Amino acid sequence: MPGLVALVDCNNFYASCERLFQPELSGKPLVVLSNNDGCVIARSNEAKAFGIKMGDAFHLRKREFAAWGVQVFSSNYTLYGDISARVMRVLSEFTPDLEVYSIDEAFLGLAGFGDPEGHGRRLRATVARQTGIPVCVGIAPTKTLAKVANQTAKKDLARGGVCLLDTEEAQTDALSKLALDDIWGIGGRLAPKLMALGITTPLELRAADPVMIRQRFNVVVQRTVLELRGIPCLDLERDSPEARTICSARSFGRAVEGLTSSRRR
Repeated sequence: MPGLVALVDCNNFYASCERLFQPELSGKPLVVLSNNDGCVIARSNEAKAFGIKMGDAFHLRKREFAAWGVQVFSSNYTLYGDISARVMRVLSEFTPDLEVYSIDEAFLGLAGFGDPEGHGRRLRATVARQTGIPVCVGIAPTKTLAKVANQTAKKDLARGGVCLLDTEEAQTDALSKLALDDIWGIGGRLAPKLMALGITTPLELRAADPVMIRQRFNVVVQRTVLELRGIPCLDLERDSPEARTICSARSFGRAVEGLTSSRRR
């Protein structure tokens, strides 16, 4: 089926890496902390069930974690990078078109594959067998819809970790179950601005006038609208640029604005 793209996303990647070497932790709540042991940067599903959020300050929730029996790990980026490389090597065996998007995500071009869903299931089983890392696979005509498919695969356990959205009907059903800020590239920053225009759901965003969207926002958001309609606007990048991320990590209990303000008083 030509034109399809898959997004493979490792489930709770850092937590899954830690479980590889301590399988007895399977089924138990587990979190991984940032490199200064300040904030939560990864959570197992069991930890999420307690309401633990990304970015939670460890020093503020330490007693709760202990009471809940949450296993706490310092981050080990050397380990995570090595396991990520193993996962990506396995994925490269399933397509000639691979874009490594992040340490735990990759886009795969599936043009010409006759059974994309079966291919996704074989891929998922092979990654689990050869690396021990569980993944979910979302397949759709565009990158943005592949992200939607991947989210659907994670939330709908009946799908067995693989979701194919190759028809408008399937895409509409999946989009109807997501919030506006769930859409790739929208998030919490753009969602309130779109809502102010009366665009409150992913389906309303898909139906929006692309010209108006570009005038009010930019070409990036316009491409999101088109991609939600199944019109590819984002090509696979074989040489992905190095990701750069800025975050606000509340490790100190008050804002730190300079080197001197972080010194112990």
